[in-house]
Amino acid sequence: MNVLVLSSSDKVYSVVLQLLAVCGNHRALRAHNIQQAKTLIGQCVFGAAVIYADSMDIGFRDVCFILAENCVGTAFLPKSGGDELYELYDRGVLVAERPLTKATVYVALRAALGVAYRYEKLLRENADLKDRLETLRIISRAKCILAFGGMTEEQAHKEIERRAMCERRTKKDIAKEIIEGIDGNEKN
Repeated sequence: MNVLVLSSSDKVYSVVLQLLAVCGNHRALRAHNIQQAKTLIGQCVFGAAVIYADSMDIGFRDVCFILAENCVGTAFLPKSGGDELYELYDRGVLVAERPLTKATVYVALRAALGVAYRYEKLLRENADLKDRLETLRIISRAKCILAFGGMTEEQAHKEIERRAMCERRTKKDIAKEIIEGIDGNEKN
């Protein structure tokens, strides 16, 4: 997973790299300033981001918001803190507690990575559910075609299963073949 590290501090960048090595196989891409960060955001997909900056700077807040809106786990490491940090919390940005120590940076980084992992898992599950729904839709259409030809729904279901087992193909492939056979006959 790509991790954006927006920090002009070599010390903070070094600590984040050490912690990323502990957390797994991640590729850190560093931006020294806001413009570099925005360029990298346009060029790469990031799962997580660590931003070390003064929370009063609107440019840093904007970068945090862009990342958080794209479901990137974003950890903000404030140089100073105040009431303006609530705006970051409210927009889904994880803000590390002050004073910053290696332990607090680690907790913030793990939280950001956790958000990224969970989001990726949800994307995979969503794609799987869409595929299942599409499969059910195709099989249902094929059963309707077979039922229109005189079979009951149960007979149509068993016919699709039987053909799939005999031909060692999926029910979805058999159903598509049934649908294409009817569509092909209608065109002739």
